[in-house]
Formats: sequence, structure tokens, C-alpha cells
Amino acid sequence: MSRARTVERRKEREQERKRQRQTLVLGGIVAAVVILAVLIVLINQPAEAPIPPETATRYEGLVQGKTDEGFPTLGSNDAPVKVVEYSSFDCTHCKDFHENVTSDIVDRVRNGEVQFTYVPIYGTGSLQNGLGAAKAAICAGEQGLFWQTHDALFNWQGLYANTAFSQNRLNTGMTNLGVDKTQWDACMAGDQAVSVADAAVKAGQAQNIPGTPSVFVNGSIVQTPDLASVNAAIDAALAAAGLQPVTPAEATPEVTVAPVAEATTEATAAVVEATVEVTTEAAAPAAEATVEATPEATPAS
Repeated sequence: MSRARTVERRKEREQERKRQRQTLVLGGIVAAVVILAVLIVLINQPAEAPIPPETATRYEGLVQGKTDEGFPTLGSNDAPVKVVEYSSFDCTHCKDFHENVTSDIVDRVRNGEVQFTYVPIYGTGSLQNGLGAAKAAICAGEQGLFWQTHDALFNWQGLYANTAFSQNRLNTGMTNLGVDKTQWDACMAGDQAVSVADAAVKAGQAQNIPGTPSVFVNGSIVQTPDLASVNAAIDAALAAAGLQPVTPAEATPEVTVAPVAEATTEATAAVVEATVEVTTEAAAPAAEATVEATPEATPAS
């Protein structure tokens, strides 16, 4: 009897352990479902994605294109100076370059001096989803909005740091930029944008770039990619081509003519008024003296 009882107890313990394992598995499944649901809510929750106000007009009227590798270009192929930037949206130094140098390069593109190429490397910085940011800009570029997206991504990096390129922020940002979302989603799901980003990484490796940002002017690297050095390299390239930097025209005549004319008119009027007043005052005593003298002289004669 004791042996049979022992066997029965073993069976009971085994069944209890089995029930505990089933409970743990079921609890794990429930927890996973809850976590998944929370993640779905977070992913689909709208995120702030403001567009810098200057972006709307910065690139108006400029020729946009891309290289054979798919890297976006700004400006004419006939521009005498070619500026190429190897950069990453997840790189904080690249954001600094964008804020301090890019606007001047764009001005020189507008002057016809420069064609600017952006090589969208990823993963050289510490921020998450650098590849997603590069793909977002490349896919927006298929609709002529690469450079506007480029500005927005660096703006978000400064505002939101490691959450700058979350998928929900990218989605909201594309809507704010006016991108055709269906076309953009299809591009993001495809292979083309990844191919361009990977080609950018390989291009940087082929050039042995020391890091990002790295800037080349007519094929020569700018050792210190700051505003003064980049402008000096562009000026040197123009000089080598026998050209002078374009300088904005000054609107001097329009500023000086009107004040001078106005001042001259006022001065002339003042002189005329003073002359009339002096002449009138001088003539009045003379006339009065003549009138008084005449009656006294008449009776004497």
C-alpha cells in the first residue's frame, strides 16, 4: 500500500508541476500580448515633427538632381566648383556643419558658383535609426523633397535627440512636408533607398574619409570643414578656373539719391524764405523813411 501511495503522490506532484508550467507559459503569452499592444500604440501615436520655416523658400528655383549612385545634388552640372559632403543624419557634428556652413554653400549654389552633392551615410553618430532617417530623405527625394527633409531631420536631431528619427516622427514629418505618403511608404518598404544608403557608405570608405562630416571641393578634401575653410577652398577653386567669387550688388543709388534730393530742396526753400524775409524787412524801413521825409521838405520850398 505504501508503494502504491508513493507512486500516486509522484503523479500528483508531476501534474502540479505541469499545471505551474502551463500557468507560467500562459502568463508569459498574456504579458507579451500586452507589451505588443503598448508598442503598437506608441508606434502609431503622433509625434511632433515641425518643419523649419526657412525651408519653404531656401531651395526655390534651384536645380535638383542626383548622381548615378542616387546621391542628391543641388545646382547645375555646369557649375565650376563641385562641393561634396559625406554626412550622416545621426551625427551631431554633421548637424553643426548644417547649421553653420550649409546656408552659405546654398547661397553659392544660387550664384551659380557651386554644385552641392550630399552623400547620405548612416551610422557614424550615436543617435538611433540613422538608416531610417537616410531612407526617409532618399525616398522624399523621389518626390523632389530631399533637401527640405534634410533640413527637417537635422532640426529634429537638435530638438529630440535620440528619439529624433522614431518611425512615428518620420511619418508625421513626411505629412507635414507634403509628401505623397503612399508613394513614400512604398519606397521605404522597397530596396532602392537602402541601396543608395549602402552605396554612400562604400563611397565614403573608398575616399578614406576620416569621419563625418567630410567635405571635398573639386576632389580635394577640406581638412577643417568649417565655414572659413570651405569658403576659402571654393574661392581657390574659382581662382584656379580663372573666375572671381560672385559678390552681391549694393543698392547705393537708391539709398542716397532720395535723401540728398530731399535735403537740397529743403535747404533751397529755407534760403529763399530767408532771402525774401530779409529783403522785405530791409525795404520796409526805407519806404517808411521816404514817406516821412517828403512832407517835411515840401513846406520849406
